[in-house]
Amino acid sequence: NKSSDMFSLGVIIFQLITGHHPYEADSEEAMIDKIKKNKVSEVPDWNENHRPTTKMILSHDTVLMYLRSCEDREQSKKEKIEALNERDLLIQERNGLQSDKERALAERDRERIEKDRLQIELNRERIEKDRLQVDLNREKIEKDQQKRRADSTQIEQDRQKKSKRILRIIIRLTTEILRLTAEISRHNQSIQSVPPSINPNMLAGIIHDKEHAYQEGLKIIHTDKWGRSTVAFNPIISSGIVRFGGFFERHSIGNFMIGIADSSAVFGSNEGLWSGEV
Repeated sequence: NKSSDMFSLGVIIFQLITGHHPYEADSEEAMIDKIKKNKVSEVPDWNENHRPTTKMILSHDTVLMYLRSCEDREQSKKEKIEALNERDLLIQERNGLQSDKERALAERDRERIEKDRLQIELNRERIEKDRLQVDLNREKIEKDQQKRRADSTQIEQDRQKKSKRILRIIIRLTTEILRLTAEISRHNQSIQSVPPSINPNMLAGIIHDKEHAYQEGLKIIHTDKWGRSTVAFNPIISSGIVRFGGFFERHSIGNFMIGIADSSAVFGSNEGLWSGEV
């Protein structure tokens, strides 16, 4: 406000005249206390021989602050001028870019027009090519239809030939099945008409050494699981046939053989069938 401005102006004038603050003290607290109590230093009497020099006035804090303020304003003006110059340069560059952009757009439009013209020409050529392809396809379709009609005739002829051939095969197989059925029936009747000559439960195996195998009822037990063993049977019949059958149970390698040998053959209990002596 007006009072504070007058106070500040009085302080400045006092400092210019005396060279020190009107409330100058040894510390900041003491200066504040003098301001509160209004203990203002007295202005000295006028003495023209003791006026402060220009250097002293220019080195005063208030004057220095004013000079700095002036320098700041000049610096601000320079910065504004530089900013305006930079803005003008940017405007010029932007105008130049705008011109370049307009030229680029014009060039792009020209290229687009040329591209559209070439595309129209290409489409015209493609349409002509498609028309020719349609004509070729029509001719191919007509030829394919003729070929399919010819193939259909050939397929029908082949189908009839195949049907006749299959029919002949069916007739031949049916005749063969009937013949085999009749033969099997006669064979079964002949087998059923032959009475057994001995009781199967009475068959006893010929085993030389029970360390290799032994018989337990109708079972032949292989004692030596890692060695060979041969068991022989010698059924005595006067007529008819002997039916011999059996099952292998819980074996590990499945190496089993069965056969008919002459009565003079001799087998070791720990030997294979091929080791028998006649």
